[in-house]
Amino acid sequence: MSEPIICEVTRGNMIESRHRVHVAVVDADGRTVFSRGDPELLIYPRSAIKSMQALPLIESGAADAFGMAESELALSAASHSGAPDHVAAVST
Repeated sequence: MSEPIICEVTRGNMIESRHRVHVAVVDADGRTVFSRGDPELLIYPRSAIKSMQALPLIESGAADAFGMAESELALSAASHSGAPDHVAAVST
């Protein structure tokens, strides 16, 4: 295991948070071509992969078939709290 990448989020000149980044990049055959930190670390990707989860909606043609607006597509790839405007966007 190599040292993880450290990502710092700043607010002004103050460090607000630090994050250890563990990453693995693989080729089309699944071979690791680059890694830092622990590439075997199990995680909960949660919001980090929402855009990837929305891809089949677009690539399958379902978004076009249902006439989804850009705002609805954006909502499918975003973190949201189920606020009234979010619910209204998908309730039609």
